[in-house]
Parts: sequence; C-alpha cells; structure tokens
Amino acid sequence: MGGGVETYCSGDGWRNRVIGGAEPLPGEYRTREAASEVARAEARIRGVEHVILRPDGSVADRRRYPRLSGEIPG
Repeated sequence: MGGGVETYCSGDGWRNRVIGGAEPLPGEYRTREAASEVARAEARIRGVEHVILRPDGSVADRRRYPRLSGEIPG
C-alpha cells in the first residue's frame, strides 16, 4: 500500500510528498486548496491517508482514502 500523501507549505507555495519520502511529488501550487485537491486524488489512487499540514508544520487535517475495487487497475 505504501506511505500516505502529505500537503505542506514550501516557501511561498504548497507541495505534496509521500510521507517519509525526501522528494516532493511533481507540482507546486499557489494555494493549500489546490495542492490538497491533487493530493486527495493521489491518496485515493494509492488507497492511503492524506495529511494536510499548516505552515507551522502542525496537522490541519487527516483523512484516509481506501481504494475502491473499481479503482484498482488491471
């Protein structure tokens, strides 16, 4: 299943990364909402949780997205 997806503040923008991963996922976003929308979709595809961090690093929201059988490729 792998690690969850995290949305975090990076400088003047927002990014996403796999929790525990060093590299961010592709894309930088002007707003937390834009980054979160992309991260939620990624979390649904992976069947993992999505964590949104505030600019200070504290957790603003945490949701689990179990993958539905119809979404599993193959």
